[in-house]
Formats: sequence, structure tokens, C-alpha cells
Amino acid sequence: MSGFVRPQKQLLRKGAIMALIKIINIAFSLVRIALVKNMVNYKILSNKEKHNRFSNMEYRCGKAYQEENPRYEGTFMWEGWLKYKTKTLFVWLDNNYYEVDGEQMDIDKDILQYGNKQYHPDLCLIVPHSINTFFENIEVGKTNITYNSKTEKYSVKITDGKKNIGATDIDSYNEALDIYCDIKQGILVNKAKALKDRIPEKVYMALMNTDVKAINSKYYLANESEV
Repeated sequence: MSGFVRPQKQLLRKGAIMALIKIINIAFSLVRIALVKNMVNYKILSNKEKHNRFSNMEYRCGKAYQEENPRYEGTFMWEGWLKYKTKTLFVWLDNNYYEVDGEQMDIDKDILQYGNKQYHPDLCLIVPHSINTFFENIEVGKTNITYNSKTEKYSVKITDGKKNIGATDIDSYNEALDIYCDIKQGILVNKAKALKDRIPEKVYMALMNTDVKAINSKYYLANESEV
């Protein structure tokens, strides 16, 4: 009988060791997840700060602000946030608010769905102010693409912080717009990667999935002679 007992004990011991290893691996995985999560500096705002966030959004939904800032025309707040803010918006802020050192944090409604007019929990993100302002200027402006009548060439100029990025001697407006979009896309990708460890995964993926060319598609000319 002893010849049969010993292998059984060895199997039991081996099984216990394997189970322990599995537990240790799970524990290390959880620690890694916690470390990654902890790199995002989540914060619970005070009630006063939450009321201020609500008031700022409500102000942007008002007629006076929208008359001064046409880009916000038609902006409104989801009824659940408007009427029951302490049970909806405040809880959403508790679950989503974080801070990035050196940055003001904004509630953005345009990144997940560009052109969205509604402040809604499924459509808003907390983002650094630098990202918010980037999206405010993501569409091509009058000074970004210029035409030289002497050379009959186009130029592209984009300001990124203190840097000017651009290109010259471009044959057509649409080609210049392509270059504009490519430069803007590159800037956004670089910003997202620089922030990757300090912003939630949802925010990072929203930035990486943004298609600058699609946003600017309305500016392409069907007939180049229009310029």
C-alpha cells in the first residue's frame, strides 16, 4: 500500500504548488492592473467644485454665451444632468474625474462624437485643457492654407504650441488640405502618446481613433478652379 500512497501525496503536493502559483500569478496581474490604474490621478471633487462644473456647462448652454460663441450654438444639457445633477452628474464626476499635472481639466462633448451638441454621460469625457483646445482648432482655418498667385502654389502653416509646422510649393488646394490633415493627425497622435499613462484608456482610445481628415472632409473642393 505504501508504494501507492507516496505518488498520491506527491500529486497532491504538486497540485497545491500549481494552485499556489496560479494564485500568485493572479495576484501579480491584479497588482499590475492596479499600478496602471493608479498612474491616472483620479480625484473626488468637493460639492462646491461639482456645482461649479455644472454651472459652467449650464452657462455654455445659455443664449447669451452662444451668441458670443457661435461654435456652441444649439448646445444643451441632458435632462438627467440638468434636473437631477446630484444623483447623475455628480456621480459621473466621481467615477470619471482625474487630473494631469500642469493642466486644467475640462468636460469635453466633442471628442467621442465630433460635432455633438449635447452634454451627456455617454458623450462626454474629462480631458486636459490642451486637448480640448486642440479639438477647438482641429478644422482648417483661413490662415492654415494660403495661395501665392505669383508662384501659383499653396502653403500650409500650423502652430503647435510655440512651434510652426508647414509645407510649401504645393500644387493644389486639396493636396494642401491633405498635408494639413496629416500634420494635425500626427500632432494629435503625439499628444495622445505623451499622455497615455496619465489619462484613462477610454480617453486615449478616443484620441487615437479621431480621423482628422474625416472631420475636414467638408472643406475639400470638388473643382480646384474654385480657388
